[in-house]
Amino acid sequence: MTQLSTAPVAAAVPGPTGRLRALYSMSGNPLDYFNELREQYGPVVRVPLGFRDLYLVSDPEAVHEVLVTSHRNFTKATMSAGGGEWVAPLSVIFGNSLTTSDGEFHRKQRRLIQPMFHHERIAGYGRAFAEISDDIQSGWKDGDRLDLSVEMTELTLAVVARTIFDVTLDSDAAHTIRTGIPRDSGPLRWDSLPFARYLSKLPLSGNKAFFEGRDKLDAIIYGLIEERRQGDGQGDDLLSLLLAARDADTGKPLEDYQVRDEAVTMLMAGHETTANALAWSYHLLGNNPEARERMHQEIDEVLGGRLPTFQDLPRLVWTDAVLSEAMRLYPPIMGMARRPLEDFELCGYRIPKDSFVALVPWVNHRDPKWWPQPERFAPQRWLKTPQPGDAADVLTGHALQPGRPRLAYLPFGAGPRQCIGSAFSQMEGVMALATLGRNWEFEPAPGVAVDTVARITIRPRNGVPVTARRR
Repeated sequence: MTQLSTAPVAAAVPGPTGRLRALYSMSGNPLDYFNELREQYGPVVRVPLGFRDLYLVSDPEAVHEVLVTSHRNFTKATMSAGGGEWVAPLSVIFGNSLTTSDGEFHRKQRRLIQPMFHHERIAGYGRAFAEISDDIQSGWKDGDRLDLSVEMTELTLAVVARTIFDVTLDSDAAHTIRTGIPRDSGPLRWDSLPFARYLSKLPLSGNKAFFEGRDKLDAIIYGLIEERRQGDGQGDDLLSLLLAARDADTGKPLEDYQVRDEAVTMLMAGHETTANALAWSYHLLGNNPEARERMHQEIDEVLGGRLPTFQDLPRLVWTDAVLSEAMRLYPPIMGMARRPLEDFELCGYRIPKDSFVALVPWVNHRDPKWWPQPERFAPQRWLKTPQPGDAADVLTGHALQPGRPRLAYLPFGAGPRQCIGSAFSQMEGVMALATLGRNWEFEPAPGVAVDTVARITIRPRNGVPVTARRR
């Protein structure tokens, strides 16, 4: 049983040696490296990295201990900013938002913002999800060569632009989000590394471009905040709801900078993660024609050619399973980092105060103990009731079996810090797959390898090139 303790533990945490080797592996594509570490050393691995040790934790019960049971013993502030100050990864762009804040401030913000993502309100966005998905495909022609990574980014950007700011895809806000902030250079490239704050201060071209883009985005968002404050305050978009929110204890509204931080977080975190999930779904479906045909049959039976609605979701079982399985194989985020506030014991090992604890969904989702044939794309894992032809498949229903720990699957995190928009994202993804699947299927471009880029999110390195075929 996992317990917190300040007492020393005899067992040394296993792991590799060589700080430079570990740093090199981390700075490239670390996903396979992390998976190999779990396979070689077990559920807790010590990785010498920079000036501190990183502890990779992949046992589901241990992950539950960190994220849920003992979450107050950990902080998101894992990066040293110098002078004894600690900051959270991504605060360079997200500020002090739900994604980066800690302690009582985080709890108050969560309580304030949670009603904006209640089931009934999310259901109200269903029509927008379907209409925007329908608009995106309206310009496609049979035989078009498309990059679905680009197309899905446009789709999800249009969704967040409308639902958060009530603006269109051709607005200045959407254009700045699309082009203004470089994701492969500057602070966002190395924000997961222990010395990221020092690198971000260097006079590099990538750093300059990032901060210029951030300033442009801030100018647009503060302009929209000012417009809302001068209006009647009756909007249904998330920006209007943030401005209308009041602290339950004091009755005070959010300051403009707090609204900015939460809005930027919803924008940037919301559209890229869902876009990647959709792009990976189509990549997997393109190489699994039986799963693709089964999804199309379900869409035809449920929709009959019309746009999907929120009420259709319970019947789009296989479509939902496709998205869930895509997020198992290609999780929306690379990992979660925590810093222990005191020494603690995990799986029989002593983890020191102020170390760097890493939770990597890619590793959890590929543990063969919980996922037979972990590299296999098998949406039937997610079916509660086997369908004809599934009964003999050893994978059927496995992801839902009672003996599997819940946090063997954690695409959105867990506990008090679980992604507040997880239901929004799942619904958006299923609605998009169903809308596009009424009319289109996609053939993978021959001879093109689709590989991963793991930075903050996990996205296709060279996109997902396909040929669009009208059904």
